[in-house]
Amino acid sequence: MSKIGTLDFTGISGHKYTFNVYPINREHKEKEAVYVVTHRTIKADATVDHNVISVGETANLKSEFTDHPDSECFEKEIANCVCVYWEDHSDTRLKISEDLINFYHPPCNNF
Repeated sequence: MSKIGTLDFTGISGHKYTFNVYPINREHKEKEAVYVVTHRTIKADATVDHNVISVGETANLKSEFTDHPDSECFEKEIANCVCVYWEDHSDTRLKISEDLINFYHPPCNNF
């Protein structure tokens, strides 16, 4: 499946990050990324809402979602999208994910 679109997420720092949005059940790339798992809802007026469920970072997006430790939480929260920010550097991925977690307080990140 192809990309649904793009979505901006803002961290607690005020920095805005633009993510690519994909269906959660698609085949993911073996690539480094920060990811935001969401529940996407299309409203009657054709606008879209994303409820942030989880934020993380990984050196391999494909293996991260093969057997994710929070998959039960994703099911409970009705996750249907993975928003991806491609980033090669592990220290930068960690900073971005912490910035977003501290702003959104996602339920699957134990908030």
